[in-house]
Amino acid sequence: MTMVKSLNELTDVDLKTITDLAALFFVPAEIAMMLKLNETEFKAACNNTRTKVYDAYYSGYLQGQVEIRTGIMKMAKAGSSPAQTMALEILKQAKSKMID
Repeated sequence: MTMVKSLNELTDVDLKTITDLAALFFVPAEIAMMLKLNETEFKAACNNTRTKVYDAYYSGYLQGQVEIRTGIMKMAKAGSSPAQTMALEILKQAKSKMID
């Protein structure tokens, strides 16, 4: 039987792992499985803005988006038509979020 680690037992190394996995766009359920955490508790912590888990997860998720967008913008500036289309879609989504 596999032991499940409590969220109170998370170390700085665990939080860094959460950040790294989120940057690769693993979802909370997958990260909970990999770190042997209770899935329900981990998902709740990922949605609670007052937890270190939330900070670790969304920091990684956003870092992943930065890396993807940076690559898209470099390719778009180099003349890649698909990347230009993707860049315009990102711009449209950003404008939409600013209006909300």
